[in-house]
Amino acid sequence: MRLKSFKIPFIFLIIGILWALLSQPLLSTLDQNFSPGIRDIIRSLNHFVFVVFASIILYFEIKRQQKRLSLSEEQYRRLFEMNPNPMWVYDSATLRFVVVNNSAVELYGYTMDEFSSMTIQDIRPYEERKKLADAIYNTLGHEVRRRGTWKHLKKDGGLLYISIVAYDMNFNEKPGTLVMANDITSVILKEELIKSQNAALLEIAWLNSHKVRKSLCSVMSLTTLLKDSDSEYERKEYIGLMERCTHELDDVLKATNNRVDELMEF
Repeated sequence: MRLKSFKIPFIFLIIGILWALLSQPLLSTLDQNFSPGIRDIIRSLNHFVFVVFASIILYFEIKRQQKRLSLSEEQYRRLFEMNPNPMWVYDSATLRFVVVNNSAVELYGYTMDEFSSMTIQDIRPYEERKKLADAIYNTLGHEVRRRGTWKHLKKDGGLLYISIVAYDMNFNEKPGTLVMANDITSVILKEELIKSQNAALLEIAWLNSHKVRKSLCSVMSLTTLLKDSDSEYERKEYIGLMERCTHELDDVLKATNNRVDELMEF
């Protein structure tokens, strides 16, 4: 990029040197055949022709550079606008959206005009705004930075989990930040679902290993005592306890079946 900035001055320098080397012998020859007044006119014409010739060469070179620059800007603009990931640029001082791409409009549900009147805080839940302010303050001056996973809000109030990558830049001669957002909501929800299923499985395992076994052991013990008892009163007591244990076992089995049904619904 720095070499390209020296290209036009370098061309002008080369043209000047070649013009001086090629025109000087001719002017020296003409000086011998003409009066001083004519020689001054010829030298003035030489300078004029050089300026015109150099101006034409530089004009076409500048036009070519401008065309390449415009083409490059158009490619970057299309890369921004057509990127499948939501992207935007916000003003680093006011946090106001400067420009957003089509993917951001589709994901969040706001129009381009609505985005232009909003700040990046407006797409965050209230409890995350302090976290956002701290993150912006602590990462000032970093060129490229990952800001982790954030909770965002769509226009309809739906919650999104977004992975953010930000890049500080100058946009329209003002400090700005380019943001690329990756929607990982489905990944986060699957992780939460897996955690819920694991918790349910642990609960079922605990019910089977503790509650069910406790009630079953109680029934087995009471059965043994009932067979060995000769007292009618004791037998009635044991039968009553067995009924209570069987009810407890039935409640545990129902709770286990309910948790299994919940897992099947996932």
